[in-house]
Amino acid sequence: MASTGEHMGKSNTVEDLFAQALDSSELSTKQKAVLQASLTLFSRQGFDRTTTQEIAELAQVSQGTVYKRFATKHDILEALIEPFVDDIIPRLAMDFSETVSARHLPDFGDYLSFVVRDRLELVVTNRKLVRILFAGIFNNQHEATALLDKVSQAIEGVEARFTVIFSHYQREGQLVKWPVRQIVRYTAAAIISHALPVVLMGDDDEAAAQPLNLDLATEQIVDFLRHGLSPATA
Repeated sequence: MASTGEHMGKSNTVEDLFAQALDSSELSTKQKAVLQASLTLFSRQGFDRTTTQEIAELAQVSQGTVYKRFATKHDILEALIEPFVDDIIPRLAMDFSETVSARHLPDFGDYLSFVVRDRLELVVTNRKLVRILFAGIFNNQHEATALLDKVSQAIEGVEARFTVIFSHYQREGQLVKWPVRQIVRYTAAAIISHALPVVLMGDDDEAAAQPLNLDLATEQIVDFLRHGLSPATA
């Protein structure tokens, strides 16, 4: 089975997209170093437990340099999340839409395995950046609203393609005749429930040495979804 990296292409991984957005910004070299250091520390030990002094030390700049551009940690967090809202989430949605349309599998279970592993791998591989998004949601109402709006738009963007695909499996009697968005949300919830513990786990956590078994997790999620999305359960 192809990996997420193969689907998206080396230049379109989440970390690459973030790095590209940072490189193309008008920030100075030191300010970019502050954001990179903040990204590392926020994801490793959490937003609340990170101090500006620690950020300055890791970025190898003075605290005055940090405050010159970012008055508070919330300003730093906002600057980290901005590329996701403006560029990364829309581009990921477009890539995923093209990916799901390119797959033509006769069995719904096989197709579900492909989609589940692809998204599960994306989230787990990029868990550091996902933690930053969670920090933004919990610490800034404005950023939370902007992120949720983008996610909603992303779902709408792939819904048309899923409608064609799911309609085929529904006609074949392999999929419950629910609205497409309901199926997508049901599937996303199952994926998130498996990925969330790994995402929230700090990289210094002892349990981080035992990463999620993607094959086993995919099998468990697909088994659960096949039962829940079976026409017999309708």
